Amino acid sequence: MNKAVWQEFKYIKIPDRRLLSGLLYVNVINHNDNDGHDDFIQQLYDIEAGAGSGSVSNNLKYSDPFTNSNGTPTFGAFKDRGRDGMRHSFADYDCFVFHVAGGMSLSGGISLPDSGHFTSFQGGPALLAGGYVTENTGRYYWIDTSVQCSSADINATWYAATDNVSNPLGDNCCHFIKSHLVSRINNASGHGLNQTGGSDPYFYKSRPVQRQTYTSVGTGASIQNPADPATIVNQYVLSDGIYSTEEADGTALGPDSLATVGDGLGGSGDTNEDYYGIDEHERDAGETWNGVSDYSDEGNTYFSPVDTVKIYGKHRLVFDNHYKVVGGSTKNYIFSWSGQNGAHVTDWWDLVIDIGLRGNNPSGSSSHGDSTKSLVKPQININWQPFGETAEFSISDTAHTS
Repeated sequence: MNKAVWQEFKYIKIPDRRLLSGLLYVNVINHNDNDGHDDFIQQLYDIEAGAGSGSVSNNLKYSDPFTNSNGTPTFGAFKDRGRDGMRHSFADYDCFVFHVAGGMSLSGGISLPDSGHFTSFQGGPALLAGGYVTENTGRYYWIDTSVQCSSADINATWYAATDNVSNPLGDNCCHFIKSHLVSRINNASGHGLNQTGGSDPYFYKSRPVQRQTYTSVGTGASIQNPADPATIVNQYVLSDGIYSTEEADGTALGPDSLATVGDGLGGSGDTNEDYYGIDEHERDAGETWNGVSDYSDEGNTYFSPVDTVKIYGKHRLVFDNHYKVVGGSTKNYIFSWSGQNGAHVTDWWDLVIDIGLRGNNPSGSSSHGDSTKSLVKPQININWQPFGETAEFSISDTAHTS
């Protein structure tokens, strides 16, 4: 789909082999110091229409949400939602609740390569004979960096694969984190169209997040044989939840709950004439288009800042490497986890919350490119409520190194 995301990470430090189970909350909102700007979609239209064609950067216009994401990006136009001056940037949010369970096992350690598939070096003389270091008055220096070898480098064991390129070392540490999306709520799931046709835009309103269950299917009132293979059910959630438009007794909510935009002079020049409140149109089908020129709108047409959320475990594992050049250009590598720049931590790991925000397209109109920033300035809040063997934890914006 050529999607481009800007990743934001949160890390929670957790001890080895601890079973965790709990709710993880992820809230993301379009938040420029809570300045009360108009919502993102309306701002784009107002900037483009107010200042003339081309005022919005191609890096934004040809980003994934506003183009046909198959093949070369194709941008149409931004649509007026009739929310000018209504300060609805607050509505550009995406909120998730996950049930997260599992943990990470770090006791396996480094897995050495099979016999006959590597060469090992330890100590200055061995590295010197292998051609990876030079020696001067009893001191050794790496060929590739000219930096003096530390005592950790000299005492470490270095491994070269038979192809002299690959890292022959493996690692038996493994995460067993499983997450289930309980609910996702945003204001961008009401669209029924992938484009409105003509000069109106492509707009991929929200990317679905996968939810998966394994079930045993029954027939009538009986349960299927539990020995039979499970049925895997996938759902792809754009948004959960409903908007209440009336009180519990059926009385319609009034203007103290719902926006009621006046008609003004009733002419085409009214600033907010294209705004529709959430109670004015059928909400079952979302936006619809008659295939010619007319379509109905509803209020649920805001921007969802999140593309996807991934949750997994990660431990600090750094394989140090150096190389020598043979034949004038070929690099032969050696690897170690116990050299000066290597690391293999086995007493704690990080639960990673990887938030993929909908990102810009720095390649502009010509092609899809990797994002260099999020389309909106986000405010991100994480809350982790585990029940298990970990009593204390902290959330960090960077991976833990100690």
